[in-house]
Amino acid sequence: MDIHDKLIESMTPGLTADRVLIGAFVTVVQAGDRAGLSTTLRPATRPHSAPAVREPGSLSGRPLSELARLVFSENPMESSLGMAAINAGLPLAGIEAAPRNGADLLRDRADHRNLAVIGHFHFIHELIPLTNSTVILELDPREGDLPASQAERVIPQADVVAITGSAFSNRTIERLLEFARGKWVMVMGPTTPLSPILFDYGVDAIAGSVVSDLDLTLRQAAQGAIFKQLEGARRVLLEKPRA
Repeated sequence: MDIHDKLIESMTPGLTADRVLIGAFVTVVQAGDRAGLSTTLRPATRPHSAPAVREPGSLSGRPLSELARLVFSENPMESSLGMAAINAGLPLAGIEAAPRNGADLLRDRADHRNLAVIGHFHFIHELIPLTNSTVILELDPREGDLPASQAERVIPQADVVAITGSAFSNRTIERLLEFARGKWVMVMGPTTPLSPILFDYGVDAIAGSVVSDLDLTLRQAAQGAIFKQLEGARRVLLEKPRA
């Protein structure tokens, strides 16, 4: 079964999307006392007249499971919404996530090792002097990055692999995890689902977020905040239990 299907199947049943906000950089879905985040992905090119999201204004009030299935949409903004809905519906009871930034653990794991990073995280350049080598793969490469199409060649050469949670939204996550088989793997960022299901796919650490102040998060996301500016969301870390 596809990892997205497994995540949707694991969601708490019967929830409704109370509020939906698609911000410029962060998407937020509230369901009861829970909220899920994702990075807002946008189409690379889109005609001015083409809708970015189907039926805007009618998304709130829908079953959360219905919005979650938008993760399979070919529209990046809708698939981002689907991941935020999934994150809002994942059960957190019994999950012992530590209040820790995943960047700190990645720094420890990548020390004197070969690091491959999928996604251009702002802190990665701080790690470069600590590693034997660091390769950054990006769909939209900046200077010094490699295109994401090089993943099949680059990832098997690494010891440590960090993958953006946005790989769930663009549905490249299973392919990337297959390339990273046998490596130490972290998935990180606001889109990352806090679910032990990821451990079954070779993930060793999950660095995600929990919304602690919903009103503040919604207000900041609506006003163009990027994830690191969200004061109402706290970073948490979930590590694979040792055998």
